[in-house]
Amino acid sequence: MRIEITAEAQAKLQKYVDAKKKILLDLDDGFGRFSGEGDCALITKFRLIMVDADEDLQDYSVQLDSVIGKIYFKDSAKDFLDATGMSLKVNPKTQLLIFANTKEIIDNSVNIIDYDLLKTNN
Repeated sequence: MRIEITAEAQAKLQKYVDAKKKILLDLDDGFGRFSGEGDCALITKFRLIMVDADEDLQDYSVQLDSVIGKIYFKDSAKDFLDATGMSLKVNPKTQLLIFANTKEIIDNSVNIIDYDLLKTNN
């Protein structure tokens, strides 16, 4: 499976690619080590989590090919996969990332989280 990433979205992610981080397209659903217990809501919320190359990704069994390398996805979020039209692009007005497929915009404000900075600040 492949996810298309626009040049504008790639520019926002390039510093993490250059730092050899793994990229997780994470559905914040309360499952897995990167979701806080009880933090999920009744909305669909995705975020891009940047982790070290040696991070344990056992919850992220789906790998999406892209121009910036593999992007990892949770099995529990497979309902959002559309093999023919997944994309990450930048909203020109808000400069936020949009995750979409051929049927719909799934999330129009995908946050980018550097897990190393999050661990350092907690």
